[in-house]
Amino acid sequence: MILQKALNFNSKLGRSKEFQTSSDWLEKFKNRHGIRQLSIVGEKLSSDIEAGNGFIAELQDLIVKEKLTAEQIYNCDETGLYWRALPTKTLAAENEAVAPGRKKMKDRVTILGCANASGSHRVKRTLVGKSKKPRCFKNINKTTALPVHYMHQVSAWMNSSLFSEWFHDCFVPEVKKNF
Repeated sequence: MILQKALNFNSKLGRSKEFQTSSDWLEKFKNRHGIRQLSIVGEKLSSDIEAGNGFIAELQDLIVKEKLTAEQIYNCDETGLYWRALPTKTLAAENEAVAPGRKKMKDRVTILGCANASGSHRVKRTLVGKSKKPRCFKNINKTTALPVHYMHQVSAWMNSSLFSEWFHDCFVPEVKKNF
């Protein structure tokens, strides 16, 4: 955005038509004017590495024992999307130590993706929202018209009962179709 604005200002001021912007130009501009990038502090996630390593060994043994192929091994993962969230970084003048914060928007959905290890089959993504019948789906048949499976939960989180529903109603039928 800064690069585009620099080009606009150059044009409006009637300066050189040969003026070009680049990442090097931007770095020099920020240094000249004492602008630096600050991170807006958030929470650090934790993970249990030992439990993960134990699971990996068990999984490898199971794959060998059952003679599973990459087409038969699926992995899924979920991620939260705060779709109204503001950026977590900002540009600040050299003399500014802290970037003023804003209240975090907590409008969230969860997205679940799933595919087999070979990449030959991707299960239709699943979106978990808060509302049972979102207004935007008013005249839409959510089972056939959407490019995702839509599920709902009060806080838009994937929980064990939703995951079980997804597994039996979405995952199993799609995998059966694939084989």
